[in-house]
Amino acid sequence: MTIIIFIAKNERGEPSWKLAKEGKKTVTRRLKPMEVGKIFAIQPGRGKKAVCHGKAISCMDCAIWYEQEITKNCNEHLLDEEAKKEGFETWEGLINWLVLKYGEILPDFYRIEFKIVKEKVMHK
Repeated sequence: MTIIIFIAKNERGEPSWKLAKEGKKTVTRRLKPMEVGKIFAIQPGRGKKAVCHGKAISCMDCAIWYEQEITKNCNEHLLDEEAKKEGFETWEGLINWLVLKYGEILPDFYRIEFKIVKEKVMHK
């Protein structure tokens, strides 16, 4: 099974794994693409047990997403909506986190939209 580790915290200090589990985080940016329909485990840290499972419902290059959704629509307000899907309050908060972690505003990421498919996870 594919595993995605959610260790980031938003501006309020809320962990991204918890926001995902609660359905408040529905988008993640990753360096590798994910096949649409793929089920993955959400872990709060490396080697920790999964807290829930997600299913990828879309995956696209972030540059293409930005061009299609923001530039084409000429709607900067969509940026804050996108940040909320990532679990942040504002686009600035998301960008600050990306710069802190990667040293760049938008490195070559893929935007993966997902939904929670299993609340409880049983591990042996």
